[in-house]
Amino acid sequence: MRLSPLTLDQKPLFDQYCSQSNLPLSSYAFASHFIWKDFFDFFYVICRTKELNDNAAFTEYLCIFAKQGDDYFLPILPIPCRINCPNYIKIVHDVYKYILTSNRNPEIARIENVPDDCLTVFRKEGFNFIQKETEYIYRTRDLYQLKGNRYKQQRNSYNALLAKYNAIRYEPYQSMDQDACLELYERWRKTRAEKYDDVIYQALLDDSKSAHRIGITHAQALDLVGRVVKIDGELCAYTFGYALNSDTFCILFEISDLHIKGLSQYIYREFCKELSSSYKWINAMSDSGLENIKRVKLSYHPKQFIQSYNIYEHGTHLP
Repeated sequence: MRLSPLTLDQKPLFDQYCSQSNLPLSSYAFASHFIWKDFFDFFYVICRTKELNDNAAFTEYLCIFAKQGDDYFLPILPIPCRINCPNYIKIVHDVYKYILTSNRNPEIARIENVPDDCLTVFRKEGFNFIQKETEYIYRTRDLYQLKGNRYKQQRNSYNALLAKYNAIRYEPYQSMDQDACLELYERWRKTRAEKYDDVIYQALLDDSKSAHRIGITHAQALDLVGRVVKIDGELCAYTFGYALNSDTFCILFEISDLHIKGLSQYIYREFCKELSSSYKWINAMSDSGLENIKRVKLSYHPKQFIQSYNIYEHGTHLP
């Protein structure tokens, strides 16, 4: 296989193939990978295969590779995902064999973000699996209506903010807001780091700084929808996300000034209210295995949990 670097120029190509799968996991979107380009080198190849039932027909699959040091893994399945097609399974085996033979460390070889409804097929094909993450799915209207006693805390926080501040504005992100957003993230990161001494959480804060910078800097090219909140003219919260499919919007980032009570509830509610006219579902991604993030996500009462898995062939294993 001849791999080519995956850059912003390939986003339309990625979108073209990904749109044929309509998978619910947040990782099946270009932005979710590109924002981590400081940590991984990304490559792609288009694999072509003849369909068994039509000698004249070829099907193409886009395969994305992430390079970790000297070793490769696949951050997502080849797309479009056609799990019941024998030639698709052959492509999966071929790309896995490629990364396994290319890697100095075979334990790095894996395919990430495999939906749970694909596991039965891959188990029969000789793959093992391990759960990677759980993503939280909400009904959009629930997140802006905040009806009932279970959303009492969020409503009270939202109303307290409106009662305290008159000059509050929720508006679209503009490129002139970039520096203010990045400065806000740095203040937020320092406050969080002082409160939580968990080693994993500290590392996540540092890594996320780069991801936020890349996402915000390239927001327009990545087709990210961004919104900011300003109080008395000062930017104090921002949120960014992307359309995952025609029914689901994924919240990629959300940062707010932790010293302003109700601000996070305010920007989240306003964003979901705006999105409700176009999207039935909100994917709030995972909790990264952190209890503090899990508590917040559960407090908004998700309607569904979507599991994702890493798969690897017998004879190799994940780190």
